[in-house]
Amino acid sequence: MPPSAHVLLFNRVPKAGGEMLVLLLQWLQGRNGFRHVRLGPGPRRMTRSQQESLVETIMKTIRDEAVPVAFDRHVYFINFTLFDKQSPTYINLVRDPVDKAASRFYYARVTPDPRNPDLHYAPPRLNKNFISSNFDECVALQDPECTFETGQPYDLTIPYFCGHEEWCMQLNNRMALEKAKENVEHFFPVVGVLEELNATLASLESNLPYFFKGVQKMYFEELLQPHKNRNRKKPPEVAHKTRKWLHSQLELEYEFYYWLRARLLTQIQ
Repeated sequence: MPPSAHVLLFNRVPKAGGEMLVLLLQWLQGRNGFRHVRLGPGPRRMTRSQQESLVETIMKTIRDEAVPVAFDRHVYFINFTLFDKQSPTYINLVRDPVDKAASRFYYARVTPDPRNPDLHYAPPRLNKNFISSNFDECVALQDPECTFETGQPYDLTIPYFCGHEEWCMQLNNRMALEKAKENVEHFFPVVGVLEELNATLASLESNLPYFFKGVQKMYFEELLQPHKNRNRKKPPEVAHKTRKWLHSQLELEYEFYYWLRARLLTQIQ
């Protein structure tokens, strides 16, 4: 059974620009005649019973709303067919792996909330009495908070497309990468790329017009224009040396990112 054309699930990768896309969905729902529902927070990697519970919550909402529905939440890919339910149409948004890691690092500095799920997946610091305020410095010190070791579990991009098995979180696990690609081909008609935002919006509008009709016009005229002159303080650029070293550590994360980017650009040709 193919994914439902009337149910959308944006299982957001953290720190990849997802809030911008959620805002667009919230604005588009009235114009395009669907309902957007923000699912409550919860674990990203779940047990089978937790997955089943979330599936039932989504199914109940669909029945109650009686109109097409879009959902969003930080959660790893769930195969609804394992619970004898029709899969929603999945979408997601990804970002350059090093830039995403740096964004998570700086976000933790300005939002030191112990309930932050990101902190649950972060390895302990080498020196709990010293907290680096600079990502490049943190990487240079090889603090586990800012470095990555093949075979260890991390909450990076691939698990959001692979699933809830332990090996989906293992860094540079080839089986996890291939499973993620397989799920993308079957369940994700569009996976956007933050660095290719124009192509992302064009592909969403072309491939999922019921939900995203008018999204390009809305973004450029209603979202981008009012915000383009604001001087928001941005974290410093990641140094070339840091980027090059982490690129080698995040080998399969980058392979997946480049594969998704190529797929997206092919969709708009």
